[in-house]
Amino acid sequence: MSNSISHQSTDYRLAAAKVSNHDGVLWSDDFNDRYFSSESGLGETEHVFIDGNHIRERLPNTGQFTIAETGFGTGLNFLAVMELLEKKLKKNHGFSCQVDYISLESRPLSAEIITKVHQLFPSVENQSRALLAALPPRWPGLHRRTFFSGQLRLHLIYGDANDALLNADFLVDAWFLDGFSPAKNPELWSSDVLSSVGRLTRAGGSFATFTSASAVRQKLAEAGFFVKKYSGFGRKREMLAGQKLKINVSRSKSLLCKKSIGIIGGGIAGASVAAGLFSRGAHPHIIDAHECLANAASGNQLALQSPRLSVDNNIASRMSADCLSFAAHLSDLAKAVISNKVISLDWPEREALRQGKFRKQLWPIDLMQFVDASVASSYAGIVLPIGGVVYHYGRVIDPAKLTHYLAKDSLKTFNFKVVEINRDDEGFQVLSADGRSLSFDQLVFAGGADLEALNQLLSVKGIAVDITSGQVSHVPATNDLAGLKVGLSYGGYLTPAKDGYHELGATFDRNVRIDVLDSGHRHNRDLLPAGLLHLLPNPDVFGARVSRRASTPDRNPVCGKIDDDLYAIGALGARGLTLAPLLGDMLAAQMLGMPVTLGLDIQQCLEPFRFRLRANRI
Repeated sequence: MSNSISHQSTDYRLAAAKVSNHDGVLWSDDFNDRYFSSESGLGETEHVFIDGNHIRERLPNTGQFTIAETGFGTGLNFLAVMELLEKKLKKNHGFSCQVDYISLESRPLSAEIITKVHQLFPSVENQSRALLAALPPRWPGLHRRTFFSGQLRLHLIYGDANDALLNADFLVDAWFLDGFSPAKNPELWSSDVLSSVGRLTRAGGSFATFTSASAVRQKLAEAGFFVKKYSGFGRKREMLAGQKLKINVSRSKSLLCKKSIGIIGGGIAGASVAAGLFSRGAHPHIIDAHECLANAASGNQLALQSPRLSVDNNIASRMSADCLSFAAHLSDLAKAVISNKVISLDWPEREALRQGKFRKQLWPIDLMQFVDASVASSYAGIVLPIGGVVYHYGRVIDPAKLTHYLAKDSLKTFNFKVVEINRDDEGFQVLSADGRSLSFDQLVFAGGADLEALNQLLSVKGIAVDITSGQVSHVPATNDLAGLKVGLSYGGYLTPAKDGYHELGATFDRNVRIDVLDSGHRHNRDLLPAGLLHLLPNPDVFGARVSRRASTPDRNPVCGKIDDDLYAIGALGARGLTLAPLLGDMLAAQMLGMPVTLGLDIQQCLEPFRFRLRANRI
């Protein structure tokens, strides 16, 4: 029976790295090769990758620089780049080069193993500490992390390198080709992989690698590189390095956007774009019709961050996991987390059936852990009548606190209700109801449920948006619920208490009513599993908050360019606090011409005009 289930199960986990220690050097048992030189791991990195790509000389001469590597391994290469960048920042306070570091890894090492390896290299102890604190969970997809106030951005892409590169659309200045030996790990040195490396390299971009294998040299030449042999490190006599042809192409040091950028909307979406822009050296300006940030759905007292996964792990499912990794980490940094973990209960019946299908599959435990009622109760802190799925990276957060954290460095103008937008050769003129006017070179629509109205101001057509309203009930804390320490999801949701109230949600009103209804309280209460209803007080004592939300017919958000210098992010539905931080960060990268590392398939499902494009293909 177990063999049959195993045979039928879909496995969404990453392969576990099998390692051992050979004379103080970490060894891959999967590939029968070492992770770094037995003579000096950091010395090898310096010689082969830093010097082989002339990184020191190139960084001061450009506004943004992208490094990509095949094989994150122990992270030593990244630590070397961190150390180099930190030295330049200390030596020259005006050093402004933005660095994106993109790394592919199919078998991520555990934090424990990485920690032990880094202890061998005390010169990068501080850098190691920062990296270890930011290490992401071990599930497939994109994991974004930020260092040096955003000046160094790590994009860890976990999964098969060939698949990831085929699904990528960014330009690289320097490649660290650092897989295991071509003889031991030929898949990472295949023509397909190296062809993708060539396609994703900027004209004049470079590569360096420890190997001098003739087959690798030939494939890199076929991929468009001018390849040369150089002296290798330590016992290795030779290594390869080179440039993509058209080496006369130069990059401006003033690549960073110096334009004025306006963001209409001070909720989680607008704040997320603003944070991404500011960390990349731009100076965004948020404008909002209200008197402060987070007045719409982003102003709820509490909310859940959790993924919406699918049995077939489709594009939306993978996007959700990518976004959760980033959103949970940011919420931790913002100190916006009220409690860790969200439990998706096996309720109602349709959800129980869906999660029953998940149980027949194999998922990373830090993404999805299946538990019975007893284990679920131990996590929850109260007795639960049923089990479900534990999202260990789920969070119960204070949405306003996260929004303020993301928007903290932006210029802000409030009580500015946009009634007119004009455009000429000099940019956009945005007019408010009280006659004030602001001018911008670039504009972002991040107005939540006002997205369609903003589109109409510039006659933008073809973006399908549905509007609903939702009532969230404020439930006074009771002794029966006092022990609740996780978020519960079950078709509705229930949070632990904050300031004497639990959040209980939520209605979906297609009539978009914004008044508080007693029927809304009863609806929210009745979503709970029957075995938990007795824990709630009478709905007559509930408070409430109603806000509007936007979504699209396919329930995927809108995020991208809608015209020259005009962008939009919205239609985030009920999971805006999970989706917005990463999508806003990626939109900022797109606006500034920096690497967007979401998969191409995910980018296409976010395309604002996708419904019109699909209709034209019929």
